[in-house]
Amino acid sequence: MFDALAARDELVAVAILVLGVIAARLLSVAVGAILDFLDRRTARLTTSEKSVISPRLVRIARTIVFWMVIILAISYALRVLGIGGIATMLNAVITFVPQLLVGLMIVVAGHVVGLIVSHVVANLSEDMTASSLAPRMLYGAILIVAVVMGLQHIDVDISFVTQLMLIVIAVAGGGLMLAFALGSRQHVANLLARRELSRLAVGDRIRVDAVEGEVVDIHATGIDIANDEGIVRVPAARLAETSVLHKPAAE
Repeated sequence: MFDALAARDELVAVAILVLGVIAARLLSVAVGAILDFLDRRTARLTTSEKSVISPRLVRIARTIVFWMVIILAISYALRVLGIGGIATMLNAVITFVPQLLVGLMIVVAGHVVGLIVSHVVANLSEDMTASSLAPRMLYGAILIVAVVMGLQHIDVDISFVTQLMLIVIAVAGGGLMLAFALGSRQHVANLLARRELSRLAVGDRIRVDAVEGEVVDIHATGIDIANDEGIVRVPAARLAETSVLHKPAAE
């Protein structure tokens, strides 16, 4: 029976189309489920209340996967029918569609990784958010690299674009490092001045410029002083830069 069906190219082509539609539907649903899972995991890692992978992106990805599989099934069906004059084109389509799907997956992966990294960088500073310049530049650099890799995977000649992107990424990376260096300057100064903290103890009386009171806490980069107005946090670098009146608690 199966041999008889296999001898009928029309029936085989129809079977390929039916299986293609089923596979396209299943794969599109699977892609949507995977992206939803990645969205939940990414939101948990980045502590973001908003959807990281937008529902619109999920719908677009599902639609692209669905129609790519349909095109692949149609190409195989036409190849089985042996329609003359298009064999070379069909072989090219059959080879190109999987490459295109992998290229799109690389771009989506770059988008997700870029969002995660940008949120992680933003969480390193209380004064920085994911919409700040540095995290957005980092996200853009990662996405550009993913797009370049995706285009290279589908054999697109982008040598000039690659060189241009490398220059842009180098400039963006230099700007990011400069911003990080400027932002962490005070923190580094506090760490270098930690030896000043070794002379103090909780309970000592101290006066730093106009701030006077009792030392209630000593932490890695400064001290907390309690006075009539409340708790004043003084960075360690300030102790090394100004005159300090220190009265140990034992006196």
